[in-house]
Amino acid sequence: MSPVIKVCRIIDLIRWGIDYFKEKGVENARREIEWFLCNAMGCDRIDLYLIYENYVEEHEFKKFHNMVTRRASDEPFQHIIGKAPFYGRDFIVNRNVLIPRPETDILIARLKENGAVSTLLDVGTGSGCIAITCSLEKLSNKIYATDISMDALIVANENMALYKTDKIMTICHDFLNKCFKTRFDVIISNPPYIGKDEMESLQTNVRAYDPKVALTDGSDGLVFYKRFANRFDKLLNPGGYMLLEIGGNAQKKSVEKIFLDSGLRATFYKDLQGDFRVAEVRK
Repeated sequence: MSPVIKVCRIIDLIRWGIDYFKEKGVENARREIEWFLCNAMGCDRIDLYLIYENYVEEHEFKKFHNMVTRRASDEPFQHIIGKAPFYGRDFIVNRNVLIPRPETDILIARLKENGAVSTLLDVGTGSGCIAITCSLEKLSNKIYATDISMDALIVANENMALYKTDKIMTICHDFLNKCFKTRFDVIISNPPYIGKDEMESLQTNVRAYDPKVALTDGSDGLVFYKRFANRFDKLLNPGGYMLLEIGGNAQKKSVEKIFLDSGLRATFYKDLQGDFRVAEVRK
């Protein structure tokens, strides 16, 4: 049996990592270093400061150092640890799905405010975080989750198995070019809303790692909203509505006009940063 090789103390790695990340311009340096160490050592965050004088073993150090190196190269923290939080739960993520953002919580908050429904369709489900949260929070009896990417649906199904939400039906579906044979009480979606000409201005850790199909519609960022508006009556039951994430204040007027031109009313809700983030669309 090979001897266990001790490398350096936990507290020294924390100090070094924080300094290194700050030098590289990584935000939340301390928090990320702590999470990487926890992941490498298989412990909880609070444990680090109970055993901070302990030495890490060689295999733990190598795993930790690899994570730090990847992060310093601008790879998203969530991809490195293989999970991301959404609405208080961790979801499996990789390069095939969009990393959940905190502002998307507003979709769930609005649905809760309006009350549970019988049927719900999640368009562009990605990791499945929205559909799964709706199921776990008992916001709908029947949930359908679609995505154009089979690779994304694999991740969504892994998350559904993780949370034992086997009642959600997943479908590989091209929303822009194919129709549905049924109607729903609510349609919820965080669609690709970044314009093609805006892609180069995105941060590297977004542009290079999130799937392009989940970021942009390849046009002006408004294609999905036009489709939602055009198909409103054929997608929704009487009294049904849509909850759609939008690209902030800059996109609000354009999205509002799309729905007004189709005889629909859009009410907008702000995120915690004060940006308009969700459109609730009704007849």
